[in-house]
Amino acid sequence: METYFVIRSQTYADKVQHLLNRYRYSYHVMRSTGTDGCIYRFRVSAAQQDIFDLLNANDIPFQTVS
Repeated sequence: METYFVIRSQTYADKVQHLLNRYRYSYHVMRSTGTDGCIYRFRVSAAQQDIFDLLNANDIPFQTVS
């Protein structure tokens, strides 16, 4: 099961990586640059609800990817 989401700030992307490492989630992040700045696309090997609950509990704004 994999979860995909987008972070639009380097500061929050760094926080997400720290959290995922702390809770030992396997993940991959890809940075891309667009007209609105940098975007960090995450793919995490975990249930979507678990990851989104973790992000919300730590007040990290994210966008879901369908």
